Amino acid sequence: METEATKKGLTGSAIKIIAMACMFIDHFGASVYQGLMYSGKWGGLDTYFFGALTGPGIDSKVYLGYMILRCIGRISFPIYCFFLIEGFGYTRSKWKYLLRMMIFAAVSEVPFDMAIFGSFFYYHYQNVFFTLAIGLLMIWGIDTFTKRENGKGLTFLFCALGCITGGYGLTTLVYDFVVEIAAQFFGAYSTAVFFFGMVGAFAFALLILMVVLNELDKSDLLKKISVTAAFAGCACLLAEQTPFGITTDYGTVGIATILIIYLLRKWRMPSICAGCGVLAVFSFMEIPGFLCVPLIKAYNGERGKGNKYLFYAFYPVHLLILGLICFVLKLNPWQG
Repeated sequence: METEATKKGLTGSAIKIIAMACMFIDHFGASVYQGLMYSGKWGGLDTYFFGALTGPGIDSKVYLGYMILRCIGRISFPIYCFFLIEGFGYTRSKWKYLLRMMIFAAVSEVPFDMAIFGSFFYYHYQNVFFTLAIGLLMIWGIDTFTKRENGKGLTFLFCALGCITGGYGLTTLVYDFVVEIAAQFFGAYSTAVFFFGMVGAFAFALLILMVVLNELDKSDLLKKISVTAAFAGCACLLAEQTPFGITTDYGTVGIATILIIYLLRKWRMPSICAGCGVLAVFSFMEIPGFLCVPLIKAYNGERGKGNKYLFYAFYPVHLLILGLICFVLKLNPWQG
């Protein structure tokens, strides 16, 4: 019989440390490295291949280094989504879990804005702790209300809310994806792009409606579909599609990633592969995220050594350090 000391594989703490290292590399690239790149201190001649991507004055090798740093960072987010759901399953107090997320989201906002946007507060984009907190709220709601015996009135409410928020949030995702693909052929703002986006969104909404209508006689499944759509739709609205212009890191796609990993949580490898797939479908830059799959496969189910607050505190602390470096060197990482 294997003990904790002899059990093969990687502990949760070991995988989180790898994720932290990848995240630091990513944020270094997005802050200090990118600031130096745009400052002109690493100037040079563009090559034919990278010239169109980098713009004048940015050396192609420097830009390639930036891309490598950012690609390494893609490994982190799927890991954090996976362990968010693991933590949800094991935590003794979901309220404390959520409160901890929200506290560190608030604490991390100024360091995040300093490092990534070169400002003490950037209103229109929030750090990844907000995404994870909203995702936690979503899976908590789904878990609670799919297990609870609901009256007909509450079930009808979830059906209505699911159709409105879930339909809007999910069809918007499909619309954005189709538009992104169509724009490569017809131009970013052409009528054809809008047409294909609307057709894709409508076809997806029609498919969901057909599934729901086909399962009307299976009330338990209908309840699960409506509850999931309702909470997922609300989470999408909170994360990105608000009237206040607030967008969390990874936004709606991040929420979709958390949702798919949660729904497939009983099958570890399919869940993490599906989560990485969601990210990769909506951004080719996220394809390196699949490198986290062997790490999750090696996970032995043990928490491992390490203070949980260390993993939380690392996020704002390393961003603060990177932000201060940018301010001292007078770098502006964000050129948008």
